[in-house]
Amino acid sequence: MLQSGLVLSTLALGCLTAHLALAQGESEVAAYIKGLASPDPDVRRQSALALEKLGPQAKPAVAALRVALKDPDQFVRRFAARALGAIGPDAAAAVPDLISLLSSPQREEAEAAVSALGKIGKPAVKALSQALESTQDPLLLRTLAKTLGSLGSEAAPAVPALVQRLKNPPKVPAKADGLATRVEVLAAIVEALGNIGPAAKEAVGEIKNLLADKLLAKNKDFRAIANTAIKKISGKSP
Repeated sequence: MLQSGLVLSTLALGCLTAHLALAQGESEVAAYIKGLASPDPDVRRQSALALEKLGPQAKPAVAALRVALKDPDQFVRRFAARALGAIGPDAAAAVPDLISLLSSPQREEAEAAVSALGKIGKPAVKALSQALESTQDPLLLRTLAKTLGSLGSEAAPAVPALVQRLKNPPKVPAKADGLATRVEVLAAIVEALGNIGPAAKEAVGEIKNLLADKLLAKNKDFRAIANTAIKKISGKSP
């Protein structure tokens, strides 16, 4: 009950800040930009959430949201990333800042950054590819692969990086509680390549090599994903 009360109070505070600014003749976006600079973290959080709801209309807030990605409050950082993702391709200038957030020890923060990069789309493909090449975090690698796969043919420039990670996936401990397993990581990469389609033809040989792996071949889900990917890359309906 106390937590609910605090949430309601925070929402009310954010709304009040916006309404006061609007009353002074400022636009809604300008009001929330001002809110991002508030000394009160609750106001900064609610301002970022409000900008997320505005979506592409919040384009004028990109610069302020980039600053918010470095906020001392982890929730402000996460919500700012979400807002940039909601703005979409017009938030391309924030790609380097979002990439920096991938190294956050807060899992939700890193995932919000990856999601935002995916929504920014084609302008973020190079940065997503570089992150995919360098990470040794199985969960992050799986998320990056899924994000690139969601972009379909627009992610074609990422094919070399995806193929390379098929050959060199991160090492997953035998007891990988809470981590993505080797099969899950490889399946995400293969599925991404399938979603990219014919532009990923260089991956077919490597996918077939994986199907020849005795352990992977025993996994029904992996076999289905791999065979579907080969069909998509070959231009055939799965």
